[in-house]
Amino acid sequence: MPAASFRLIMRTGPNPGLVFDLTKEVTVLGRDVSNDIVLGDAEVSRTHARLTRTPGGYVLEDLGSTNGSFVNGDRLAAPRVLNPGDLVGFGETITLTFDATSPEAAATVMGAAAKPIAPPVKPAYVPPARPAAAPAAAMPAAQPEEEVAPRRSRKWILAGCGCLVLLAICGGVLWFMPSSWWCVLLTPLSWFGYNFGC
Repeated sequence: MPAASFRLIMRTGPNPGLVFDLTKEVTVLGRDVSNDIVLGDAEVSRTHARLTRTPGGYVLEDLGSTNGSFVNGDRLAAPRVLNPGDLVGFGETITLTFDATSPEAAATVMGAAAKPIAPPVKPAYVPPARPAAAPAAAMPAAQPEEEVAPRRSRKWILAGCGCLVLLAICGGVLWFMPSSWWCVLLTPLSWFGYNFGC
């Protein structure tokens, strides 16, 4: 009986649903076009990781990448054997599922070329039902705006009153100021040729 074959299926990244059949003993993954599996993403290093087939299964090894390699959310610190269903990540944006196919399904797979499969279908968003609208006559007038408007006008009224009080105080001080003080205040104007009889 033939052994199961293995593949990686892109879940998130530039081509969701893309399938990479693993047929080599050693498969190198990275951004550079010379890799066995090319992952076109800026967060992926040129030569990011390596998959090696061993008697115990496929082993994933990070090759000193900048943004790291992950298995089920854990960053790789050492080579790790993959199990079917493991979620493999490269950087923050690319995730692939490590998958095993049955011998019958493997017989229908043609070659090692990457083939797109349909991405999982998400259910359509259905907005929650809204309660029936009340008749226009029963709806209250825009109370929040009416409440805000008096507050704004009160602020302006208070500011205006404050200015009037300040002007009255200044006017009172100037009105009752002795005439000798006026001469002191107006002296700088005499430099420009004004004479106020001081």
